[in-house]
Amino acid sequence: MTGKVLNNRYELFEKVGSGGMADVYKAKCRVLKRWVAVKILKDEFINDEEFLERFEREAYAAGSLNHPNIVSIYDVGREDNIYYIVMEYVDGITLKDYIRQNVRLPWNEAADIAVSILSALHKAHRHNIIHRDIKPQNILMTSDNVPKVTDFGIARASTTATVTRKVDTAGSVHYASPEQARGGYTDEKSDLYSVGVTLFEMLTGTVPFNADNPVTVALKHIEDEPPDVTEYVPEIPKAIDSIIKRAMKKSKAERYDSALQMIADLDHLQKREKMNEDQENQVDPFATKAIEGLEEKALAGKKNNKKDKKIENKVNNSNKTPKTKTKKYVVISAYVILIGVILGGLWLTYAHVVKPILVDLMAPSTPDVEVKNYVGMNIEEALADLESLDLPYIDPVYEYHDTIEKGTILDQKPAPKIKIKPGKDAYTKVEFVVSNGVEEVLIPEDIKFKDYLEVQILLRDELKLKPKEVAEYNDEVAQGRVIRTKPEIGTSVRVGSEVIIYKSLGPKLKDVPVPDLTGFTMDEAKHTLLSLNLSIGRIFPEGRDGYKGKIVNQEPKLGEIIKELEAVNIYFGDEESAVEGTGDGNVIYPGEGRITERIPLPVGFEFGDKIELVVYSTLGDSGQEVLQSRVTVNKSDFPVGVQIPVSPGSTTTIKVYMDGKFQYEKEISID
Repeated sequence: MTGKVLNNRYELFEKVGSGGMADVYKAKCRVLKRWVAVKILKDEFINDEEFLERFEREAYAAGSLNHPNIVSIYDVGREDNIYYIVMEYVDGITLKDYIRQNVRLPWNEAADIAVSILSALHKAHRHNIIHRDIKPQNILMTSDNVPKVTDFGIARASTTATVTRKVDTAGSVHYASPEQARGGYTDEKSDLYSVGVTLFEMLTGTVPFNADNPVTVALKHIEDEPPDVTEYVPEIPKAIDSIIKRAMKKSKAERYDSALQMIADLDHLQKREKMNEDQENQVDPFATKAIEGLEEKALAGKKNNKKDKKIENKVNNSNKTPKTKTKKYVVISAYVILIGVILGGLWLTYAHVVKPILVDLMAPSTPDVEVKNYVGMNIEEALADLESLDLPYIDPVYEYHDTIEKGTILDQKPAPKIKIKPGKDAYTKVEFVVSNGVEEVLIPEDIKFKDYLEVQILLRDELKLKPKEVAEYNDEVAQGRVIRTKPEIGTSVRVGSEVIIYKSLGPKLKDVPVPDLTGFTMDEAKHTLLSLNLSIGRIFPEGRDGYKGKIVNQEPKLGEIIKELEAVNIYFGDEESAVEGTGDGNVIYPGEGRITERIPLPVGFEFGDKIELVVYSTLGDSGQEVLQSRVTVNKSDFPVGVQIPVSPGSTTTIKVYMDGKFQYEKEISID
């Protein structure tokens, strides 16, 4: 497969991975000049409808997600029996290999990776997509250690009525939730269970449940409680055990409600541990210190200080100069200014910081207000309710959603039943994520009459639509151009929806029998061919200024069937002397002698089994070329004899063409 070019665009360079259902190649996109990864379905699955559905589902599931921690999907296609997905090329290793290289990861790094995975899953879950196969093998680590979730091969929409596919690979069963192990209904919380197992492995270097066969592992997920991480690594925070165990609860009702909840717990743990670490590293200026011999040193110092001061005063008074006194005044002035600045700063601090705090403390306290559950409510109604409760809020964030009506609240912070301070200046403010409805794009109005391939790439790659080709004949639109679309050009359509592009095959041409043109003049031939919607092709002999005389031969022959607009080649003879044409294409001229010239097969030229031989002659100095023979000859029949008209005492020049190419010229004469 290496070296193959798919869709005349993706050149496969090397195989970089292989999974249960597909091989992955590093490839170069010739259009965008970038490296990509091409996942190609294995040959044994191309006739399996279930695997084809699973393969396409991966493309459309991940292709609808745009997130820094999800491997981007660029294209999906088929060439002959090759089904492929084109995705972002990640230059790195899997999280599984990363864990093996490090034996186990520091708890804060493992928490960061888990948060990135959960962020990607939150995006997927918001689009009603459940991954269903989260494991370190499906997490790629870039060269900058950025985790990216890949392989949505068994992803399903969370709105599917019966999602009951049982985990069927030995590698996945170690990370499968109890409901997956039983073959039961899976949802977002099934993915969170798998994240809990993955976090456990990052911290300990091993999975929580292991056994000799997959069935035993599945039973442990259903029946056994996971061990504590701190049994393996005692120095990590004990709180991380609670996070993992909540994610891995047997009952889905006891797990985290969403990926955001688990992110919040991991974030709080990291901040709390960082705060504790900072406090431990601080030096307490008020800590008790041992001071030895304080009383003895103080008593001895008093006597010595009195003597020293007397001696010092005498020396200083004797050495003082006017310059020294000036310097003393400058120092005193600086101290006075510094004290003034300090006092001014203290006053400003009191007026603008301490006083407002004291006023707030002295003011009667405002009771906290409980936040309602606004999810599912219209944003205008929710904001009006917040205004009535005097609760502060920030501008809502809008996200496209395939199923939730525009203006409906999808998520909120703080969570329902949390109490916060009222008032516009309160620190905690309510945040909403609101549905922007189905994402739509406009089918451009300028694509009519454009090249079909150009329009297909525009709709597929830029507008994220699914173009479908329908070819039809059209008398007005050139072949290969766009006639129209369905839905119509200029209308808004949902992103990801199918758009039919009607491509022109050009006018539908009829079959026409070739007329007999022999004996016609040029004007008569033109009129006859145009009346049948045919055209004149090559005219022989070539290079003549005008075409006098009558047509002596034609190609195709009389009665052959050709399509409209096709051309007919015509051959002219001498108007006065050409009296009849022979069946083999020879032309007879009365009153002339004829000799047979044997035409050899030239050396060094490549010919097929059959060769078209054309011979022209020019008699004497007339300059008038006449077609003498035009026949198709078997290669094995050469040399071929051709009759050439020759007048005694004059020279005849012949020109020989084979398969439309000039071969040689020769002069012939007789006494």
